[in-house]
Amino acid sequence: MYNDTIDVSNKIITSEDLLEIFEKINAEFIRISELSKEEEIKNANIESENQIWAFKRPDMNIKCTFNFYDSTTITVDTYEAFLNLYNTRLTEIKDMWFRCHIYYSKGVGYQTNSISNSIQMYIYENKMNITTNISSSDNTLNDVYELIKSKVLNAPERYDDVIKKKGSITNKIGFSIGIIPAIIVFALLAIVPFIRTLYGSTYILFPILVLISAFLVGTTLFTGKINSLYSAIEPDKKYAGYDNVNNKSIYKDDINSFTAKSEILIGKNVNNLQIRKEILDMNEKYSKLIPTELMILVAVSIVMVVIGKLF
Repeated sequence: MYNDTIDVSNKIITSEDLLEIFEKINAEFIRISELSKEEEIKNANIESENQIWAFKRPDMNIKCTFNFYDSTTITVDTYEAFLNLYNTRLTEIKDMWFRCHIYYSKGVGYQTNSISNSIQMYIYENKMNITTNISSSDNTLNDVYELIKSKVLNAPERYDDVIKKKGSITNKIGFSIGIIPAIIVFALLAIVPFIRTLYGSTYILFPILVLISAFLVGTTLFTGKINSLYSAIEPDKKYAGYDNVNNKSIYKDDINSFTAKSEILIGKNVNNLQIRKEILDMNEKYSKLIPTELMILVAVSIVMVVIGKLF
């Protein structure tokens, strides 16, 4: 018998990954049940001392305890019942405890050995503990074990570029959204003679005012959607000291705690991968707009200088 606890930290484990593992376990149990029936038929007319068994009288069970947000707890002991709850109430699952066990005998005649294999998965929104107890003399659940390790090993990292580059992504989007309104506002100010004269006196005043305004106002007023998306996936804050100049406490992302945990896409985390994709799509969209917006800024700046000099 060998035991293993599979570490799942700084990973994103999807509900599809989990379902693939559950289905693999159920498929193995079905396979063993069918093989056992075939062996019973083959050994029916053979003397006991000559019978060959790979799976003699297997005792297999799957059980799962679901805890839901509404404080209800349901335990099921058939795969069909489990699958129904998992598929229909995935967004309501707070945590779940899935376990499976198989016990059987194998060998020739009276020389049979008892085999016991089990897997337990404690699944929460921010962590997953996996414990396996698999017989070293048998490879029945090895494929399941290897699938679990593969899913964990190849899962995307939780602390990815979407999180690492939050500041630059948010600023870029805010700047891109804010620059056109800023151009319009400062262009309209040219109706004021004094400001029109200032525009004409220097080539850089108008673009500088627009760029500063686009950044400050854009990142302050026009980043509500991106900040809302980030609120579902960003790290918690931790106290990082006190700012004596501004008389306020300082908080920063708790990266250590963030990477020590994972995102399991059940319950409120179900859409987290889609949220990441939406953030990346927004970043790509507005990044492509910035060069065009800057060209517009250059063109309007030239117009403002001309107007300032001529009028």
